[in-house]
Amino acid sequence: MRQASGVPSRWALGATLLLATGCADFGGPIGGGTAPLSPQEARLQALETKLGEVARKVDNLSFASQTQSITKLESEVRGLRGEVERMRYDLEIAEKRSRELYQDLDRRLTRLENEGRARLSMEPRIAQPPPVPPSQEEEATYSAVFELLRATKYDESIAGFRDLLSRWPQGRYAGNAWYWLGESYYAKKNYDAALESFRSLLAQFPDSAKAPDALFKIGMCQAEKKQKNDARASWQKVVAEYPDSNAAGLARQRLEQTK
Repeated sequence: MRQASGVPSRWALGATLLLATGCADFGGPIGGGTAPLSPQEARLQALETKLGEVARKVDNLSFASQTQSITKLESEVRGLRGEVERMRYDLEIAEKRSRELYQDLDRRLTRLENEGRARLSMEPRIAQPPPVPPSQEEEATYSAVFELLRATKYDESIAGFRDLLSRWPQGRYAGNAWYWLGESYYAKKNYDAALESFRSLLAQFPDSAKAPDALFKIGMCQAEKKQKNDARASWQKVVAEYPDSNAAGLARQRLEQTK
């Protein structure tokens, strides 16, 4: 009877110890001494030992799972950051090209308007006829090829600008044609052909309104060809020779980025 009445008290003691320690130490003797264990106590101790092993395995598994999840999240974050940077760069390039296209159109329209006003103001005082304007065919051809470039049809715009330059090598739009021919090649990543076009503009039409932009794009082509020192020299020349131009502002930014 003494042994039978002692079993519940030992069970109670074991449960109390488990609660007090938060199940931190499984598998130790529950009798508190060297007295032989009853079958129930032995079974309880075996269960506690098993439970301790399972708890440790669960803890290890949980830690490994958390580590894998964190690693996966970090990889996803890096991928998203890279995608954002690529999208930001593509947006900057698209905005720059659009800005250059509209700036060129605005300059062309302004120049034509000013020339028109000048002819009108001079006609009553000068008996000789006004300067011969560019042929309508040249202007129509330039406008049509320029629209091909705006539509990103680069192969067609390359062929069109080359045809225009062969027909009107010294025409009113020849300087611009050389520049946009270079831009067409640059968009196709043919940097050698782009360099040749931009340099032809500077050699044949050094006073062209597109000269600062052509010099800046020469630096961009050199940068794409990994010619860092040449690129910086070209951008420094833009800043020195055309300090107030839009191209000079872009050149300063590139010089800061490549320090």
